[in-house]
Amino acid sequence: MLQQNKRSELIEDWRLLAFGTLASLASAPGQTLVISLFNNDIRAAFDLTHGDFGQLYMFGTLASAALILWTGKLIDQFDLRLVFAITTIGLALACFVAGSATGPFSLLIALFLLRQFGQGLMSHISVTSVNRYYETVRGKASAIVGQGFSFAEAVLPLSISTLILIVGWRNSWFVLAAVSVGLILPLLLLLIADHKKRHGRYLDRLAILDEASTGKSSDAQRQWTRGEMLRDPVFYGVFMVVFVPSFFNTGLMFHHQHIVAAKEWSLETWYIFLMLYAGSAVVFSLISGQLVDRLGAKKLMPFFTLPIALGGLALFLGESSTWIGIVLVAFGAAAGMNGTVVSPFWAEMYGVKHLGSIKSLAAAVMIFASALSPPAYGILFDANVSVATIGLGNVAFVVVASLLAWFSLRSRR
Repeated sequence: MLQQNKRSELIEDWRLLAFGTLASLASAPGQTLVISLFNNDIRAAFDLTHGDFGQLYMFGTLASAALILWTGKLIDQFDLRLVFAITTIGLALACFVAGSATGPFSLLIALFLLRQFGQGLMSHISVTSVNRYYETVRGKASAIVGQGFSFAEAVLPLSISTLILIVGWRNSWFVLAAVSVGLILPLLLLLIADHKKRHGRYLDRLAILDEASTGKSSDAQRQWTRGEMLRDPVFYGVFMVVFVPSFFNTGLMFHHQHIVAAKEWSLETWYIFLMLYAGSAVVFSLISGQLVDRLGAKKLMPFFTLPIALGGLALFLGESSTWIGIVLVAFGAAAGMNGTVVSPFWAEMYGVKHLGSIKSLAAAVMIFASALSPPAYGILFDANVSVATIGLGNVAFVVVASLLAWFSLRSRR
């Protein structure tokens, strides 16, 4: 009966699932995967080294991480439809600025806007909405929404690479801008046209939780504020685990052209095998989504990044292009579980009343991590540090992060 009720909760509000999935797909222009496809063209156009472009990417992303601490809270304060519409228009503007960039400064502005409205707010909206409005199926809902990211990873590298060859890198950004406002905006607003009713049900449920909490019911979940979370030692215990996927996945994708060349792998094979990355993300997000609903996200939190250690080991050992498959499957598994474990974790651990505010801080951590890795990798590559050495660094960092998270959550239990 419980399983039937869970399925009915998903089916009855399928529009929210579709909205979240398409919103995660729509975040693609601001994701490292897409921006990295323009890496060589942008560096050639503005005469930038790997380190130069990585630093511009870092500054734009750090500014986005700082701003999302404020903009991420807006989903707690304003109608979801309004926040989404502003975000989509902002993302279209970001694509237009990217295509119009004339030098490093305008490129920096474009990168900031892409990261803020794409990777930051659009991703934040997609995962926060389902974790707020679903109660018993957060794991499954997060897994389904994560398929938008996976679909982008499977389809966009070849599609956008082809588009760049046909119309050039600048016009490709203009095409992405047109798709955002001409297709994504009206379609997704149509899907959440009934949002007022959904939000009303959420407010009723929240009122019951507040009443139970006031009455000190043993079944009531404490609704933490962001300030209270920042005073919780467990948050700092899981900090590195939250940091890991964004840092290492971003570094891998942003510099994939250099990594492939340094390992003497085939770039064409890399793009073909990206489908393995996406497929691995899909499979592991669905599996972890089931486990989250059955066991809870808190139990999975220390372990979901361990596949990155396997991917780092493959970067260290790999010689032929066939190792690309192991690297991408491993990193894809962690990416898939990241979406289905981390977002429900915040709701489980700290409640849903201030989820937008709490999740925006978590998003800032992940954006901060993604800001650091391109310049860090770029500086290492400019200093002739090998890909194999970086792979070993992945292994060590992931193991330490997992152990720290496990001990922190164990102390809370």
